Amino acid sequence: CGKITGETEKTMKVIGLGRVGCGIATEFESYPEYRTYKIGTDFGDKRGNFHTHLLIEPQEDIQRYEEMFDTIDIEAYLESIKSSDEVLFVVEGGDPLTGIILSLLETIKDSKISVMYVCPDQDICSLVQKRDNKIVFNVLQEYARSGLFERIFLVNRSKVEELIGDVAIADYEKSVYHFISYVFAMTAYFDNSTSVLESKMTPPEICRISTFGVTSLDEQAEIKFLFDLDEQKSCHFYFGVPDETLATDNQLMGKVKSQVKKFGQEGVDSGFSVHSTDLDQSIVLCSFHASKIQGLQ
Repeated sequence: CGKITGETEKTMKVIGLGRVGCGIATEFESYPEYRTYKIGTDFGDKRGNFHTHLLIEPQEDIQRYEEMFDTIDIEAYLESIKSSDEVLFVVEGGDPLTGIILSLLETIKDSKISVMYVCPDQDICSLVQKRDNKIVFNVLQEYARSGLFERIFLVNRSKVEELIGDVAIADYEKSVYHFISYVFAMTAYFDNSTSVLESKMTPPEICRISTFGVTSLDEQAEIKFLFDLDEQKSCHFYFGVPDETLATDNQLMGKVKSQVKKFGQEGVDSGFSVHSTDLDQSIVLCSFHASKIQGLQ
């Protein structure tokens, strides 16, 4: 993956909760457009100091976390988040720490909150994790759909693992976290930067349940979804193209139109934008939006 260069005018705040949420938040630290906050029960030998992370006392289960939640430390740690801020809250389902989610989000309810929810691998989850995941997964979607959140981005961890392929076990978790953060950061960057050419579609107000996909300009390419979203209503394709290709490839416009047409679905509003990048090769990312509450995968 290439890196995003440049800085947007506004910094987005990223809050990671739990091991996976904090891991993904850490990957956002390589981009100047983001300020991160990490909340968890295990940071090695590092104690919470309100500068890098907040340490939460471990509890035995999701119910106990909810009962023992104390807003004082959370409010102090997140006091720099203002009502005008855009916030991305990142968490993996099945983590017992999800018991504090609703109370935690209540402390920053006046800001513009989006949630990135990583669905765990169901094949290696315990029965308790599956139960907790199902509850939180449905509740957060309902909150997003009702407008209490700006949006919820659904990510199926198993699909991310398929996309990153074979990776040494020492780098495995970091590779998963990096991929998820990169796709979000790159699409957000494209959304907030000038395009060379575009035909944008604004998702309907009710379509607050979203995911991402990756593909390419290859005629044989398919979209690899990060979550199989049912009943999509809107989608957008982001073409990140090297400057040299933009200047010399006379067939590029045809390739772009061909891909948008190929992946378009009846009843789904499709838009696209072409962006100049300093990457070595072209990338194609997609965002998809639906109003229907999704089921677990």
